[in-house]
Amino acid sequence: MAYAARSGFAGLLSLPFRRDTWRHMLFALLLPLTFALVLSLQYVMKAAQEHGHPRLGPVVLAVALAGIALAGPAFERMRLRVFFGETVAPREGGRVRHGLAFFVVNMLLSTLSFAAAAGWVIVCARNLTYPIWGWAPYPTPAWGGPTPLGAVALHFAAGVVAFFVMPWVVIHTTNWQRAAVRRHLGRER
Repeated sequence: MAYAARSGFAGLLSLPFRRDTWRHMLFALLLPLTFALVLSLQYVMKAAQEHGHPRLGPVVLAVALAGIALAGPAFERMRLRVFFGETVAPREGGRVRHGLAFFVVNMLLSTLSFAAAAGWVIVCARNLTYPIWGWAPYPTPAWGGPTPLGAVALHFAAGVVAFFVMPWVVIHTTNWQRAAVRRHLGRER
């Protein structure tokens, strides 16, 4: 939580330019093992269905979920070590209960942090460059104002706000993810 000392408006304005912010961004953009596996499984299950093996899909899903349950916690602890230098010792008791809780919490937080980080890149790239390419003729009434200047100014302003606010969202969301790893996957103190 290195950001507690740098709060306020000045701290918000410096967020996109800090090394730690980019560490949080990369952590959020590196999709967890769960997402990659579940997304790839839809193709395996669809192929099994199309080739006359409809019962193979649920078996593949069960094997994948078991793999996630076994490899997921170690993967998440490794992500913390690589990105933040945090070492979290494996939990000894209550692994199944805490693993299931972590799975649900991590899916929600990972989705939010990935969406915020990817949205930051997309919104900033589009809206901050809008004054360069956004002068195309607009239909009446144009979104952002009755004139092209109003539309360009509104898009650019949204890009500026996103440039400084979205890193704050990503940092807080990834900090919640880190806390979830420590709480659900780490050894109790």
